[in-house]
Amino acid sequence: MNIYQKDEFDFVTPLYYEILDSNENLILEKHHLIGTEDHITDLENFKAKSYDSIVYLTWGNENEIYAVYDLKSGKGYPKSKLNGTWKSELENGTELVNEIRKINPNLIANWNK
Repeated sequence: MNIYQKDEFDFVTPLYYEILDSNENLILEKHHLIGTEDHITDLENFKAKSYDSIVYLTWGNENEIYAVYDLKSGKGYPKSKLNGTWKSELENGTELVNEIRKINPNLIANWNK
């Protein structure tokens, strides 16, 4: 997983993410993750983890998920490969978080706080 921050002079700068496989082949194209007032200089607070075919990204609080993606189905949030509506991607993301909560019940979806 790669994380990018636009280098713009603005009060809130966007963070983007993309998912690559171990050979650096693109799985999910770059997509907006979140906006922040911080200028991120390292990735220390970002953690990419997985459960079965589901990969997810946390930032700061390792129990708070900002992005989730299922490599088998293509479902994900905030981006999927299914070309669904924003609402269906939100529902799919929540469904995926509920699935990985089976191994860690402390996980929460940032978008459902």
